[in-house]
Amino acid sequence: MSTVEPKEPRVSPLRARILDAARRIVMREGIDLLSMRKIADAIGYSPASLYLHFEGRDAIVRALGREGFAQLLTRLEPCAEIEVPRARLHALAHAYVAFGCAHPETYRLMFLPAPLPEREMPEAELPPPDDHIAAITTLFADAFASVCAEPALLARAMWALLHGVVAFSLSGPAFGPESSHLPVIDAALDGWLDGRHGAGFKSEAG
Repeated sequence: MSTVEPKEPRVSPLRARILDAARRIVMREGIDLLSMRKIADAIGYSPASLYLHFEGRDAIVRALGREGFAQLLTRLEPCAEIEVPRARLHALAHAYVAFGCAHPETYRLMFLPAPLPEREMPEAELPPPDDHIAAITTLFADAFASVCAEPALLARAMWALLHGVVAFSLSGPAFGPESSHLPVIDAALDGWLDGRHGAGFKSEAG
């Protein structure tokens, strides 16, 4: 590969090409085989050029993860139009798991552990959550708001449940055959909603 840089301004289109090439490599070969050298080869630039747009491989991976959350939010947003809270919760849950199972490498990128220095930071000093993550949490909480006194808490519980179902799915059928995914989700949600007199759920009158 030539080390001569193509005569093209170092602007956002190049950043988009880097991310697109990285995404294709991850989809084809997996996260572990992604490298700056492979990305550079794929777009016809020298590896040094990539560092003008990203600090390194991990920064590219994090950017792909943020894109994944944006895609997930796009998949979930139509469910928010469902007026009946119970039906909305089930629709959100089904859409979430369908996305995770259909896009396994993207989903893994979304939930890679934070770098060690960030994990050691006090909670008060952590960077703010991604806007897409906050928006997804709000979709869940809004769906719980009419049936639960603590919708934010149930939103987190719902996300943990859905993440667990997808994680089991990506681990292989031994952890849960595909046919069991939706029944597990529906059983959990129905158990929460039908037991709404406890665990912070509102009474029929409230």
